[in-house]
Amino acid sequence: MYQPLCTRASARAHANAHAHARRSENFHRLETLLAQRRFQLIPMEILPHCAAVPLGVMVRGIMESLLDAEALEKLLQEYAPQQYTLELTIDALVSLLIQVSAGHRATVFAAYTADQASMPPTISTSYQALYAKLGRMDPKLSEAIVRFCAAKLRPVLEKLPRAAEPILAGYRTQILDGNVLTGTDHRLTALRQWLNACLPGKSLVVLEPDLGLISDLVLCEDAYTQERALLTYILERVQARDLLVFDRNFTTTGFAFGIAERGGSFVGRQHRTNLPVQPVSKLVKCGETETGRIYEQIVRATDPDTGATLLLRRIEVRLFEKTRDGEKTIGLLTNLPETVSAVAIAEIYRKRWTIETQFQLLTVSLHCEVPGLGKPKAALFAFAMSLVASNALAVVRASLRAAHGKEAEAEVSGYYLADEIAAEYRTLAKYLPAEKWKGWRELGAKEMASLLTEIARQVNVAELLRNQRGPKKPPDKKPVYNRKHKHFSTYRLME
Repeated sequence: MYQPLCTRASARAHANAHAHARRSENFHRLETLLAQRRFQLIPMEILPHCAAVPLGVMVRGIMESLLDAEALEKLLQEYAPQQYTLELTIDALVSLLIQVSAGHRATVFAAYTADQASMPPTISTSYQALYAKLGRMDPKLSEAIVRFCAAKLRPVLEKLPRAAEPILAGYRTQILDGNVLTGTDHRLTALRQWLNACLPGKSLVVLEPDLGLISDLVLCEDAYTQERALLTYILERVQARDLLVFDRNFTTTGFAFGIAERGGSFVGRQHRTNLPVQPVSKLVKCGETETGRIYEQIVRATDPDTGATLLLRRIEVRLFEKTRDGEKTIGLLTNLPETVSAVAIAEIYRKRWTIETQFQLLTVSLHCEVPGLGKPKAALFAFAMSLVASNALAVVRASLRAAHGKEAEAEVSGYYLADEIAAEYRTLAKYLPAEKWKGWRELGAKEMASLLTEIARQVNVAELLRNQRGPKKPPDKKPVYNRKHKHFSTYRLME
């Protein structure tokens, strides 16, 4: 039915008036909150910025609470005592690289140039000294900074609503996966003679999906190192009631026995060579999931070095459709108690793909790989700082959930969110000096969560929604590679 133009204009005006009234009410709530005594260290000057660039204010405040110069200096002395700081401090380096890894600045040199233009600059050395310092950053220090920042953000995230119910109540679920950094620019003398990609290193990353928090990582400068060789460092930090979820590359005898000895649990895809087992009972059907039928049996693993044995549950998933590798059956090994059903264990393993989504966010939206940093230590440091930025983004998303609801936050695009933050962060840096942000360091977890939630109410979530698309359709013809031609003219192909 046709609706007159005057009626549509009136409806639009009414909607705009309602939205304006809602924004005014939210702004009043924020103003009232900042007037409280517990927020007296937060200057009222941030109020107009909260209305104009709320995401930038949230991220800038979170980063100020993390980048404690004294605490970072202690980490430097503990994990990299051979290094020292005179003019170039560790907190200045961390702040600079987070800007690059989070996409606020395109390159390290661009961030350095912007810093030199600020009054006063935080870096007083030449850019050659800056690059030399980055090339000497100890990977152990980079790991420690990520763990330190994750520990500071954890209580804040625990005060904010989660995206979903815990994967397994009573356990701290951790998803483990490896990542190889892509090839860098060939600026170093040792790299110029090769056209091949030169890889600056690899990492093992631990994600806590219940909080969306990257809580731990292990860095390695040699990109050809087998990922299993790095498991020892992860094992050292396993605690009771930890639940590690990983792919078959990590399902080894030493790792499985080590987790069990420390009171932890695991769900890993079966690797018949790395962790051989002998059946103790027959397979019994336990139910079905969306992807396949579930069977279970008891198996025994034996440590060849000590002769110790470990009884495990083997969950077999007989898929309705083959995997992309053509596999029809997936075997899982776990030491979870029988109170956790086989169907639930199969669903827990499906959540392992959460970390793949996180890696995509790190690569596409947060620029975790900086092509201009060819030295392994520098590239790994930049990657670690992108994890810090990712954790700050997790706090922002949790604040949006608290302010706008879980359903609205679930539709927010990670790419649009990171892009909007980058724009607002740079804008904000021009109008509020660094000393105006120091009060954020004194906020407790409860105060931080309350303030971030009220600022998040100023965010127009409609600008950040992801594009809806239908289900993917398989191609009519499978693409082929023509070895006779390295390239084609798009114009001629279309004609």
